[in-house]
Amino acid sequence: MEIIIIPITILSIGYIIFMFLDEGGDSNVQRRLTEYSSGYDKRGNDDTEEQDSKDFLANSMGNIAKNIAEKSKNLVMQKQLLAEAGLSSDDDAVLKHIQKKVTFTIGMTLMALIMFFAGSGPAMIKIMLLLMGPLFGFKLPDIMLKSKSKHRADEVTYSLPDALDLLTVCVEAGLGLDSAISRVAQEQKNSAPILAYEFQRVSKDILAGIPRSDAFRNLLKRNASIELRSFVGLLIQSDKLGTSISQSLRVYSDALRIKRRQKAEELASKAGVKMSLPLVLFILPATFIVILAPAGISMYTLFTSAGAP
Repeated sequence: MEIIIIPITILSIGYIIFMFLDEGGDSNVQRRLTEYSSGYDKRGNDDTEEQDSKDFLANSMGNIAKNIAEKSKNLVMQKQLLAEAGLSSDDDAVLKHIQKKVTFTIGMTLMALIMFFAGSGPAMIKIMLLLMGPLFGFKLPDIMLKSKSKHRADEVTYSLPDALDLLTVCVEAGLGLDSAISRVAQEQKNSAPILAYEFQRVSKDILAGIPRSDAFRNLLKRNASIELRSFVGLLIQSDKLGTSISQSLRVYSDALRIKRRQKAEELASKAGVKMSLPLVLFILPATFIVILAPAGISMYTLFTSAGAP
């Protein structure tokens, strides 16, 4: 079985590398133009070989990332995922993210090959590791980004009611909505840094000349919090219809606070169920040992002394 899998694996990896490293017929022309240009740097052989190896590795990873980006159909999803994780979502950031995915894929493939050839175990498990290792390595950066995006959204959701209360106070005190958002960003910088950063960015976008509705829509693209999306939709609708923003903010902040309290109660009710498994596995056996061990020792001593001649 291994005799068949080894050449298939080597040929598959070689074909993938050749497909993604192929730059076309213009690479020689570009190399010659670079060599004969006036800015070409003629260095020593050792420095040139070292730099060429680094350039080859960087160019190879860049070519693989570019080919994957050209053939991928979910670039918009990748950009959205990067934006929701709080990272830059331009084309260079997407290429760097794809390079990271390629690096993880190569690393997991090498680990799977080492475990396949050097490890001991059933052949079926080795084949599954060999097949699932590269796939897991390719998906691992996306999983990390989704985890970071979820953590970021939870932080925004938790700190949003307090920020809305402060925003309501600022609006009722006579500040405009733009000035109130900037003020809340300054006040919440230490207690809620993520939400303060987002509000500060919205304020800067509005000061830069971007329409308020477009700045709020950009805020939606950068966050995965459902409550924040509802809040932005409320602001856009209030701005269009001309309704009282302070009253809308007060009602929505009360609703968010009720929802946060209900979520805390839900987590508290789930705590008993989650504690049952470690209670049964770890705490109850230790309790039984502490309670019953002295009685067991006493009974053993009694029976052995009674049975002795």
